[in-house]
Amino acid sequence: MGIYDRDYVGADRPRRGYTPGLGAGFRPPRMWSGNAWIIAICIAVALLDAVIGQRVVTPVTTGRTFFERVPEAARARAVVNDDSLLSLGELVPDEREYLGELPGSRALGIVDPDTGLRVGMERVLIMSPVQAIGHFSTGKGFRQLEVWRLVTFQFLHANVTHLFFNMLGLFFFGAIVEQRLGRRLYLAFYLACGIFGAIMYLLLNLLGQLPINLPGLLVGNVFTPLIGASAGVFGVLMAAARLSPNAKVLFMFFIPMRLSTMIYLLVGIAAFTLITSGPNAGGEAAHIGGAIAGWFFINNAHLLSDFFDVFGPRRPRPGKPVSPTRERKRQSKRAAADERLDRILAKVSNEGMHSLTKKERRILNQASKAKRD
Repeated sequence: MGIYDRDYVGADRPRRGYTPGLGAGFRPPRMWSGNAWIIAICIAVALLDAVIGQRVVTPVTTGRTFFERVPEAARARAVVNDDSLLSLGELVPDEREYLGELPGSRALGIVDPDTGLRVGMERVLIMSPVQAIGHFSTGKGFRQLEVWRLVTFQFLHANVTHLFFNMLGLFFFGAIVEQRLGRRLYLAFYLACGIFGAIMYLLLNLLGQLPINLPGLLVGNVFTPLIGASAGVFGVLMAAARLSPNAKVLFMFFIPMRLSTMIYLLVGIAAFTLITSGPNAGGEAAHIGGAIAGWFFINNAHLLSDFFDVFGPRRPRPGKPVSPTRERKRQSKRAAADERLDRILAKVSNEGMHSLTKKERRILNQASKAKRD
């Protein structure tokens, strides 16, 4: 059986005028599907990130701490020494404890220019310019109100493996959802699932900063970066499982199971990892948020119809349907008004404006004003 014969790739013929997504068999399209656009953008961003990231790095500030017993006057005049980039391993133990733990952290010394002494440390993450601008974190996206990160992080990936598995999920299952929603709603669906994934990560990270101890809270640094299409992909998987629950898939490429069983298993693994604070717990929080959003929006897709209006003028909403009886009455009134106006215009032509009564003049003026408006 070929890949395109499997029911989860899309057994139904796509509707006329619809260009299938990559998951339904890629062919030179007249107009790319939304699924194809998402995959293409993710790959293009990854290539751009790989090219630029090899030449340029960007330090992203993630916190500043002054040492104890540093006078306020010294703190006020202290400056960051941009030439003192240090790894955690290069710091003495007393300095290292001020930085805390954040994978990939480096440090810049904060120096008192009067004495030349280091009086504090500024933690930075060394990232490529693309990831520095686009990643999401509680500190950047929420505290500093850089809200565009709710969208841009969805097109960034940490490495080739990360990119490959996310695009594989869209390749196989995105077309199922897009065929149901259409291209515009599908794009809104994908982005909304990613946004809700980031919001789940944000909420659990904010709660993790409080003095409470509950399983599932993300107690890590608020500047820990979140990147990847996984939240949106989990939303797509959940929606595909709702639309084609009995489709047969190969979990881990060799274990046959129903599509709905696979997605519930993946969500269960994500929940277990989050509750036990396992590896990539923050990413798993985003996966769960995306899956919940996918379940909700595939059942309430009409809520996505105005998603893109935030980027432009609102489209007029269609009015309520008019009953046939009311429409006939409306047309009858319009025909009677047109006939009356024709009689008035004929009277003006034959007898002149002075021959009109006050009522006839009023009707003629109202008709002229309506035509101008």
